[in-house]
Amino acid sequence: MILEGIKLMLVGMTTVLLFLVVMILIIQLVSCLTRRATERELTALEKERKKQAKARKQRREAVSTTSTVGDDADQDIAVIAAAISAFEAEKFARS
Repeated sequence: MILEGIKLMLVGMTTVLLFLVVMILIIQLVSCLTRRATERELTALEKERKKQAKARKQRREAVSTTSTVGDDADQDIAVIAAAISAFEAEKFARS
């Protein structure tokens, strides 16, 4: 009775182990197949960030040194947007 239980346990554990190994292999295969697309996306994101940074710099230079309430709100929105963008970029780079 105990030997049957041990055999069943070993069969179950072996099945789970094989399933997990197959899943890891599939994930690595998909990673290899999508590597080029990911590199293109990262390059496009970097270009877009540089373009946005240049636009922000030009807008800052265009704005006069006197600050109004509307300018402060715009700056707050820009700071929040930049923080979100940086967070998403970091999160994407980890994946």
